[in-house]
Amino acid sequence: MLVVAGLTLEPTIAVVDFEAVNCDAGLARGVSELVRAGVVGIEGLRVIERAQLARIAEEQALALSGMVDEATAAEVGGLVGADLVALGSVTEIDGAFTIQLRVVDVETGEVLLAISDTAGYEGWIPGKVRGLVESLADAAGILRSQLRTTPDEYLLGYSGSGVIVFHLAGDIHYLDLATGVGRRLTADGLSWQSAISPDGRRLAFSSRRDGELEIFVMDLDTGETAKLTDNAADDDAPSWSPDGRRIAFHSVRDGNWEIYAVDVDTGETERLTNDPAVDAYPAWSPDGRNIAFDSMRTSYTGGYEVYVMEADGEGPTRLGAGSNPEWSPDGEKMVFVRQGDAGGDLFLMDPDGGNVERLTYDGGAKRFPCFTGDGGTVIYDDTHTDIFAFDRATGDMYRVTWNGCVVPTWGPAAE
Repeated sequence: MLVVAGLTLEPTIAVVDFEAVNCDAGLARGVSELVRAGVVGIEGLRVIERAQLARIAEEQALALSGMVDEATAAEVGGLVGADLVALGSVTEIDGAFTIQLRVVDVETGEVLLAISDTAGYEGWIPGKVRGLVESLADAAGILRSQLRTTPDEYLLGYSGSGVIVFHLAGDIHYLDLATGVGRRLTADGLSWQSAISPDGRRLAFSSRRDGELEIFVMDLDTGETAKLTDNAADDDAPSWSPDGRRIAFHSVRDGNWEIYAVDVDTGETERLTNDPAVDAYPAWSPDGRNIAFDSMRTSYTGGYEVYVMEADGEGPTRLGAGSNPEWSPDGEKMVFVRQGDAGGDLFLMDPDGGNVERLTYDGGAKRFPCFTGDGGTVIYDDTHTDIFAFDRATGDMYRVTWNGCVVPTWGPAAE
């Protein structure tokens, strides 16, 4: 694997069925299976199962067999969260079989690698395929360096426990703070905010891949993605309930930004706030009883204030000036951002708004703070450029990423 400054990148690759030219389609299908099996053994590449590809292709009415168009291959790859797609053809001429293999960058549609070889007769095909796969393995490092998810785009400058998901250049990325393993989770260039489920196995995120900003849920093991909300208005800022059954989010579907909650299994949606002012950025409490959120309902300066309400929307209560509240794992504290003359700084307070404590004094444009699992560190982004960590015990600040990583959310690593 490619390791740079503690970060290991594992791009995903999908192998689609090869085109049969003047030969049996089953033979071409067999070649694609040989390629797929060979790619599984290439260190540093994660292979997407054919069953997942077939399911997506069927849902989107796309022909998976004999796919020769790079744009269509890239579309399928994007739908399953692949970084690369391998496709090709098998052509028979006078009893000889020419095997062509191409690797396409899903994001750009650009052909990054094109190789071929010819088998003098059918029995030589497996050996020729092995040779092509070996060439692909030799080029794997070059392929990784040509992807947008390159090592210098986010480098690990801090180590801890759990994982963070964040936004980078239009997509959601995943970074294991303990191992430094990182990967891009979406490839639509249209995704924004995300949150890891309480068990670490699923990702909720917002994306404009279908037009409006909607909430999607992804299985982090398989990459399978389901659309959870579907309406003509933007839905954003997902927050999981502690039991993983519901997701709170904000939406303008009723003409004003309000807080809603959707059942992950049924899709049933409930409106939780109803006020002429903006209500946004919900954060579920660890015990599931309350939701903190931003609101402008009693602000006379045009700034956000932190509110908390019961999980069913009852009893909204103002806690004080600030935005982006997030609960500590034990539910005893909230971290939030408050604006001052020097910009936004991090503060702590009790869930009732008392015992306000300032954590940082350097200003800037801090946003989206969240606690790590032990509550000892606060992760946040600053100046809309990168992610930082604040150690509550020492007051030390660490830079976690470089080059444009923003909107972080901490979550547990799946067991």
